[in-house]
Amino acid sequence: MLYIVSNSYQPNTAPTNRLLSFLRGFSELGINVTLVFVEPDSNYSRLGEVYSNVTIKYLWDDIKIKSRIVSKFASHYYGWKFTRSLKADDIVILMSAGYLFFNLINTKSIKFYHERTEHPDVYKIRGFNKKEYKRRIKDLDGLFVISTSLKDYFASLGLNSDKIHVINMTVDSNRFTGLCRQPSAYKYIAYCGTASNNKDGVDELIKSFAIVHSLYPDIKLVIIGKTPDATDRSGNIQLIKSLNLEDSIVFTGVVTADEMPQLLKNADILALDRPNSLQARCGFPTKLGEYLLTENVVVVTKVGDIPLFLEDGKTALLAEERNPDDFASKIIWALSNPEAAAIIGKAGAKVAMEKFNYLTETKKILKVIQYH
Repeated sequence: MLYIVSNSYQPNTAPTNRLLSFLRGFSELGINVTLVFVEPDSNYSRLGEVYSNVTIKYLWDDIKIKSRIVSKFASHYYGWKFTRSLKADDIVILMSAGYLFFNLINTKSIKFYHERTEHPDVYKIRGFNKKEYKRRIKDLDGLFVISTSLKDYFASLGLNSDKIHVINMTVDSNRFTGLCRQPSAYKYIAYCGTASNNKDGVDELIKSFAIVHSLYPDIKLVIIGKTPDATDRSGNIQLIKSLNLEDSIVFTGVVTADEMPQLLKNADILALDRPNSLQARCGFPTKLGEYLLTENVVVVTKVGDIPLFLEDGKTALLAEERNPDDFASKIIWALSNPEAAAIIGKAGAKVAMEKFNYLTETKKILKVIQYH
């Protein structure tokens, strides 16, 4: 039996979208899979889509009292109960870090694989023994990671590098098939995600946009995602005010997954000014795949594995990180050369279709676990 296990189903998040892309791949390949969610999210969400060959289990189904404390307590119990139900030679792929890892790593009769898309030091999990987690990584049957930097890191913890497999970022191309640009009230550069500085360098993007805006005052920067509130700790609202850009930067607020493709398609340029942080080096942005699928030109910093897939001036415009002048120069070139930029955009879309294909990456997983 093949089990895919995740802590919880959290709609419209990058980890959940990645999980569902693999699920779609297993389904289309005719592989029988049981998907297990250990605990509920805050809304007790359930997956609406139905996949052939896939059985979905919510271990928290019989929880009567809905509260965060009860959910967390139940996750320990249900995780333990799930582990006890496993049979010899069952295959488990754990798609998230958490307490269940220790139950599974101690179950010797199963084949246990794990997936990581972030460096373990990026996030803190309250009460989670990270030191012991790192020590036990070497006992896995296999590890799936999203970048070469993560592969190198986990190999340094003692896991044989032959057991560590890079599974590229995956994106659902169906969401962008047949999408046409719609008229917009203004020309704009778009970024989607949280207004994060450490992960996505939104502060650097704002600085770059200020340079662009001085030459192209009619263009706007649209930030698609949660609008910073009065307690904004990133300092980006104050930065916007100090650069006199209040009327030129638009925060859309959170949008639905269905709305996102069109907002990206209608942009003139898509921007991602990631810094060379630990998170950016070891991760790989799902939004980059979505950017590319629009066929719009993408301006992105050359950090992490991004230069392994994209070539400057051919499939994207690559800029130096934390260099507003360089990043702005790439945007200005694209605005000044729309026909050449369009050719680059179309070439970038081909990269996304070939390198970030969910079916191809799912086949790589199946080859590793040797499950048919």
